[in-house]
Amino acid sequence: MDKIIFKEEDWEQMLNWHDEKVAFIKPDVCDGRKVWTIYGADGTKLAATDNRDFAFLMARQNDLEPKSVH
Repeated sequence: MDKIIFKEEDWEQMLNWHDEKVAFIKPDVCDGRKVWTIYGADGTKLAATDNRDFAFLMARQNDLEPKSVH
């Protein structure tokens, strides 16, 4: 599994990659619970799950290459 560590300020730059085949997996909090949010390369929120491995699986099942964002 590819793991790329980005700083928060790099997030805006990543959204300009315009690589339609990349999905960014980013930890987040929703209703007080930790979730893993899947974003398209353009920053569009695609999905969220409470399981990191499942987030990567969802991205791959949709022909996207998941990249971890920390």
